[in-house]
Amino acid sequence: MEYSAGIIPFRRNSNGQLEFFVGHPGGVSWEWKDYWAYLKGGVEGEESWEECALREFREESGLKLEGIGKKDLIPLGTSKQNKHKIVIAFALYYPDIDTEKCFSNMADNGLNPEIDKYAWMTFDELKEKTHRMHINFYEQIIEMVN
Repeated sequence: MEYSAGIIPFRRNSNGQLEFFVGHPGGVSWEWKDYWAYLKGGVEGEESWEECALREFREESGLKLEGIGKKDLIPLGTSKQNKHKIVIAFALYYPDIDTEKCFSNMADNGLNPEIDKYAWMTFDELKEKTHRMHINFYEQIIEMVN
């Protein structure tokens, strides 16, 4: 079984609505799909889920997360994404991400960034565009902050 861990930053927008920071996968096979997800990736070696989530977020957003550590991550649990992968999510209140300043590392093929676009989305905007097995993570954050 493969494990992927990631972070779901959240904030309130100027209208008071809760928003989540998500990315769009890069590459030809995702080019025309309106699919968005939280930034995550495979656990490597002996790293903890939190260490993996922080590393992947830094790699896929270009953000340094200065002053942010494992203690700041709010565990949201796991979800079986498919028969080969279990995903782990952590919430993080991190309201000042400028999507225009984000950039991703390159995919294994070296041709495309792993993430090619970034956005802040409300739950209503996101729920039809993300993996159905990730919905519970966003619902937990909504419940936690309301």
